[in-house]
Amino acid sequence: MGSMIRITGLLVTMFLSGSSLIGCSTPELHKRKDPKSVSIETLQLSPAGTGKTSAPSTATYVDDEIVETQHSYTGPPHISSSGKIAYLTFDDGPSESTSKILHILKRFGVTATFFVVGADTSEGRALYKQIVAEGHVLGNHTYSHDYNRIYKSPEAFMKDVHRLDQLLEETVGYRPDILRFPGGSNNHLSWKPGGRGIMSKVASVVKKEGYQYFDWNVSSTDAAAPVQDREMIIDSVLSASRGKKSIIVLMHDNTYKTTTLEALPIVIKKLQAAGFHFEKLKKSSFTFQFLEP
Repeated sequence: MGSMIRITGLLVTMFLSGSSLIGCSTPELHKRKDPKSVSIETLQLSPAGTGKTSAPSTATYVDDEIVETQHSYTGPPHISSSGKIAYLTFDDGPSESTSKILHILKRFGVTATFFVVGADTSEGRALYKQIVAEGHVLGNHTYSHDYNRIYKSPEAFMKDVHRLDQLLEETVGYRPDILRFPGGSNNHLSWKPGGRGIMSKVASVVKKEGYQYFDWNVSSTDAAAPVQDREMIIDSVLSASRGKKSIIVLMHDNTYKTTTLEALPIVIKKLQAAGFHFEKLKKSSFTFQFLEP
């Protein structure tokens, strides 16, 4: 009996260890579908950066939270002179959640920044237009969000950026001069296609071409799981916001991240109660960069 208990315990330990490795060491690609249908096999076999982001219903992406844990801020401090400012930012849209996010923002009279990817469909173009029509701003998050493609070289990155610029100019009448790197400016997943120094090279070219790039100093952690716990999202934003005068909050615009939608009204109300007012990003805004070229 004692031998059976020891063997069973060993098997449980091996199972839990294997699950931990899958969750921590393998970047998870989350497709825009019900997360209940995403299997461990799917997550294991999907290599980082192979997602083709061509429309809201087919987009795939690498969760930023996986890379974020490896970041450190190396730039100068930025102090706001106009009170406490919160910049809500939503990555990876447009999606089926975009209109719902916009409805919540309108309800609270809050503006935000949407770092979008390429969605050259009638639905995608309509959502770009809706974002701008309701007073928010678009930022460039690359057309494809494909790590293996965009981080091969600075030239490959800018080609993808310019492709989205063209789509947005045709759709809403302007090319954004603000940008967010997929994975952030110091992500390590870029090393595989481009080498260890690729992000410095890409960031330098981005600056030379007149863009300002923005990372974040507050994460909602909504990319840490296919569907993050609502209370975890709320607590993550509030705890990371304490002691800061200017915050750039990372959230995601993705069809199945329903708890982000549930948390958003509470996050807004609690940040307002803490003395923050909300603004959208522009080139001259407070910025936070993990990497300075």
